[in-house]
Amino acid sequence: MKKLFITILLVVSFFPIKAEADTPVVQMMEGEIRAGFTVPLGAYHGGKAQVSAAVGIEGRYNFKGTPWDCGVMLDLTTALRGYEHLYNDGADRWQNNRTLAFALTGDYNLRQGRKINPFVGTAVGVAFNDVVGDKYFPTQGTSMIFAPRIGVEFVHHIRLTAQFNLCRKGYNNFGLTVGFVLGGRPKK
Repeated sequence: MKKLFITILLVVSFFPIKAEADTPVVQMMEGEIRAGFTVPLGAYHGGKAQVSAAVGIEGRYNFKGTPWDCGVMLDLTTALRGYEHLYNDGADRWQNNRTLAFALTGDYNLRQGRKINPFVGTAVGVAFNDVVGDKYFPTQGTSMIFAPRIGVEFVHHIRLTAQFNLCRKGYNNFGLTVGFVLGGRPKK
């Protein structure tokens, strides 16, 4: 059932459809660089969730006359957890589960080309998982990543995004990022 849901969402996200006549024509290509914060999702060996960092870049293609875009992203996110309770010696102990994701993206822009443009979308691709820093529970490997997201773009350049990065137990996280976008403005 989960695979069917992901497949349907993928098809819908990447399928350009005929839009309403009032959708402004925007520049076809745009790029984004972003940074922000993540919080781990779910329990993992009793660790206490801590705030950590996320960075990423993305290139997108806007389909002419439609609210749809698709692209490619490269994201580095982390799921940081504290494990002070392991030794009860008062030392600050933590494990940082890092995910490097390379994925295809698809977004639907609710107000394409306008100064305030909410969007909803998803990313699907491959995730490379490893542990950096202290390794209390060493794991590494490759997995699939599914990253549903929602956000808003302000004045064609500032993009706030909330994204769930779902790939592997212990590595799943929720990220909140601020991005700077070049391109994608309405054509004059």
